[in-house]
Amino acid sequence: MAKGLTKRQEEILDFIVGGVRDEGFPPTLKEIAERFGLASANAARDHVLALERKGFLKRTGVKSRALSLAPSLRAVAAAPRGWPLLGVVPAGTPVLAEENFEGYVDLNEMFGRGDGTFLLKVRGESMIGAGINDGDLVVVRHQERIDSGEIGVAVVAGEATVKRLFHEQGSWRLQPENPALDPIRVWDGDPEFRIAGKVIGVVRRF
Repeated sequence: MAKGLTKRQEEILDFIVGGVRDEGFPPTLKEIAERFGLASANAARDHVLALERKGFLKRTGVKSRALSLAPSLRAVAAAPRGWPLLGVVPAGTPVLAEENFEGYVDLNEMFGRGDGTFLLKVRGESMIGAGINDGDLVVVRHQERIDSGEIGVAVVAGEATVKRLFHEQGSWRLQPENPALDPIRVWDGDPEFRIAGKVIGVVRRF
C-alpha cells in the first residue's frame, strides 16, 4: 500500500493512473463513483481531494477530467502495460535465476492485476507431467509460503527451480513431474532454502 493512503484511496489512485496510461486521460468523478460503487460523484470527489492533499494528484481546472498526476506517477502511467519478464528459471537441476529485465508481457486480462506477480521462463523438462514444458513462461505470485503439494518456485543455495513442493516430516520435498528425475530434499530451517512464489499459470507460444 502506498504510504499514507487508505486501501480505497490506493484503489482509486490506481484506477486513475490506469486511465491515464490506457486512455490518455483520467476518469471523471462519475466514472470513479460507478467503478467503486460510491453513492455519488461527490463521494468520489472526497477521495480525490484527499489524494490531492497527500500530493498524488493536482487539479488543473474545473472540467470533469481536470486532474494531473504527481511527477512520480507520470512515469508509471507512461510505462508499457504488462508484467515484467525478469529472467530464466530452470525446471531441471537448479541454476542461478538471473533477474535480467527482458521487457513486459501483458497478461492482466487473463490473471488479473496484482503487485508481486511476475513471469519466469522455464528451462528443462522436469515439470512436463504438470504441463510445464521447456521454454514456457510460468506466472508466479510472489509469496513466502505455499500449501504442500502446490507448484512453486524454490531457491536453494541461491539457485532457483520450479517444482511441486511437499512439506513432510520437517522437510520440503521438491518433486519433479518427470519420472526420470529424482526429487530434491531440504530440511526446515535451512538458511539456504526459501520459497519465492506460487506458480499460478503457464503461458506458451507455439
